[in-house]
Amino acid sequence: MNMIRIGLGPKEKQKVVDEYLSNNNINKVYCLYYRDFKPSYKTDCEIEYVEYADIIMYKYFYRLLEEIDDKKLIIVDGCMRTQNRSELTYNCAHHYLNQTPHKIIFEHFPIIDSKDDFMILLDFENKGKYKGKSFDYIFLHDEDIKIKPRKIKLNTIPVEISEKDFENYEKKKEYLFDNLGNKDPNTIPRELQLFAGNLKKKAIQPDKLYVARNKRFKLDNVLAYNEIAGKGDYIVIDAHYRRLNMNDFLRISGMSTIKYLCTTLSIDNVIVNEFSKWKERLDAIYAQASLY
Repeated sequence: MNMIRIGLGPKEKQKVVDEYLSNNNINKVYCLYYRDFKPSYKTDCEIEYVEYADIIMYKYFYRLLEEIDDKKLIIVDGCMRTQNRSELTYNCAHHYLNQTPHKIIFEHFPIIDSKDDFMILLDFENKGKYKGKSFDYIFLHDEDIKIKPRKIKLNTIPVEISEKDFENYEKKKEYLFDNLGNKDPNTIPRELQLFAGNLKKKAIQPDKLYVARNKRFKLDNVLAYNEIAGKGDYIVIDAHYRRLNMNDFLRISGMSTIKYLCTTLSIDNVIVNEFSKWKERLDAIYAQASLY
């Protein structure tokens, strides 16, 4: 009665819900969702939407624990928002999910970054069964799991840099290492990417759309990640340093090919390599899964 469906669009998800409701005696649906991707399901019975941030709120927690029983369906739609399986919001959601055998878990990608992220979805389905376990591909066939692959690729657009640019980059890198102190080491690649991104300004064309980490270019056709609100064909100047935000960008924009302005600087090599490793982990799951 539990199911996990990954990579489906709105109409496909609605069809899954329709079929589930027609085959089960459900008198109310609860949908847990993330604010940037609120779904809208049509149901003959009552449906209540609970936003991800509200899952832990007392005004919902005790009421939902009292209301949810074996006549209720819980839809968990896009709630894989952190890689921490013990996160409080997840734990509260598990309490709700334990109240009913009727669960549909929807997600866009099967992981955030690591293949162990898939265990978050299995925890939603059956926390007791998978508690403390690491990911194994066999789990993809132990449960009712179907995946529609979201194949993503990256194409680089070369950007030439001068010898002076390279020297300034190396000086910037040395400065950041020398002055790191007690700061988060991740600040170094983040700062270097912004530095490299500034060198790409000359490659920005007025008739194309771009996305960057912030609005430092002050150009109407260069948007920050938090400004992307719909489908579009964007060229990436700076990859977002958080994989989850990059995944959200892909989902919102509808892009299956990332076009990335790429210099020969080491930070761009790191970004391209990290993407390739993420894609390999994603494709490995797609290759082992039952496809939708």
